[in-house]
Amino acid sequence: MKLLILLGPQGSGNHLFSKIFALHPDVHGWKEHFDETYPDHYFIPHYKEPTNKFWNDIDNMDVSIMNGKRYACSSVSIPYITGGLPKVPPVFEFINKCESLGIETQPVIIGRDRNILTHQQTRLRGGPSWGFVPQILRWFKTPPFFVSQELLYLYRRQYVRAIGHWLDFPVAYDHPMIDEILKADANEKYISAINQPTDLDRELLGTMPWPDWYDRDDGDDYDPMSPL
Repeated sequence: MKLLILLGPQGSGNHLFSKIFALHPDVHGWKEHFDETYPDHYFIPHYKEPTNKFWNDIDNMDVSIMNGKRYACSSVSIPYITGGLPKVPPVFEFINKCESLGIETQPVIIGRDRNILTHQQTRLRGGPSWGFVPQILRWFKTPPFFVSQELLYLYRRQYVRAIGHWLDFPVAYDHPMIDEILKADANEKYISAINQPTDLDRELLGTMPWPDWYDRDDGDDYDPMSPL
């Protein structure tokens, strides 16, 4: 049995990666991709995450965390909110308990642009909290695996496929729901264009002319935003 443990700062993409890993039929995880009780049908409260109860009651954890599957995925933010207050999850106690049950664990750390995390956490929580994760990383005896929200939106299915390969974990990289899950890039609202070219822009534009193929008007232009 193998359990992925997704860990990351609040807003780094725990929901996002959990949904994608759970798409594979051999993986127990967050199968509720959208929640119709919320206006945008996207946000799902973290208490609905199927392994959430075990994070709050590690002593009573048992193999039911795998739900009869060989593979499973658990997710928790660092910190998470309980009773209206932030709490750092007991990551190493959770890992030790799983391994005592004969469950192989693979910690996976989710990353997102630091500036965006700071803006998002300050807007919602009054200040940045991503600094807890680097502190916890110091205590891992074996370095965990890292994934990136930006790389997921950029390379999409091929990135999911690569993650599954390197983690030796089943992923449904060809599942049609991936396009729906990745439909709206969560970073877009934080990005604004620079209206005036920078000094580096001017230097590069003078040495690197725009390629002819990009401006073709034959209907076959390359679209960098098209899903792969």
